[in-house]
Amino acid sequence: MSEKTVIPLLNKTDEESESNSNASCSSCGGGCCGGLGIKAGSEKDVVFRNVFLYLAMGAIIFAVAYLAMKLLSWINP
Repeated sequence: MSEKTVIPLLNKTDEESESNSNASCSSCGGGCCGGLGIKAGSEKDVVFRNVFLYLAMGAIIFAVAYLAMKLLSWINP
């Protein structure tokens, strides 16, 4: 009854904590990510694709928020 169960996720060793100290650079699949998730040394078409993808998502969010505002002001004048 006095046996202790060791949970590996809660008991990290010193070696594991030292290897994860620079996790921000190794987490994106090689190379450090800059702004908008663009890796250093990316091809030009990948950079343009990422930038235009984020611009399109921003435009969609802005349009939906604007339409929701107009709809709410139309429902409750």
